[in-house]
Amino acid sequence: MADFVKVELIANKVVIMRIRAVKVSDIQFILKLSHQINRQHHQGAPSVFSSPEKADSGSEAYWLGLMLDPEGHFLVAEEDEQVVAFLAGKITQNNGVSFIQDHKVARVNTIVVGDDVQGQGVGKKLMRTFNQWAHANGATELRLEVMEFNQDAQRFYESLGMVTQSRIMSMSLEDV
Repeated sequence: MADFVKVELIANKVVIMRIRAVKVSDIQFILKLSHQINRQHHQGAPSVFSSPEKADSGSEAYWLGLMLDPEGHFLVAEEDEQVVAFLAGKITQNNGVSFIQDHKVARVNTIVVGDDVQGQGVGKKLMRTFNQWAHANGATELRLEVMEFNQDAQRFYESLGMVTQSRIMSMSLEDV
């Protein structure tokens, strides 16, 4: 994957933003961003997402697993040598369900853009880079799951041209 590099002048300061493959040495940045998204999701759906304090204890092994997954593609956005966003995904293919089209699907597992750089196009650059990789590897469709409460993320994905294809519904069995 060729790195994406963009140089901008923001408030009389040269800012260099680069999209690149993740490195294991990025783990502390990934954990910080993971804490951010976990906090937001726990606030929006506490019955689904653990509190950040509880989730933090096991998250390093989870993220390292995704970083090292030979089937996956894990990208980071870096500004001035600091990771400010990341995207983890992979390509899957239906091989067993006869009534589902047999094509490669790129799936975004997680995308997180740091609070301080949201709205600056970083997420779009990550998605564009992931989409180019997926297309080059034979995927013909992109899918992801977004929580119903996360209206900002839904608007972001819609701005990229994504549409709702299906819904995941749930209920607590305590209500039965």
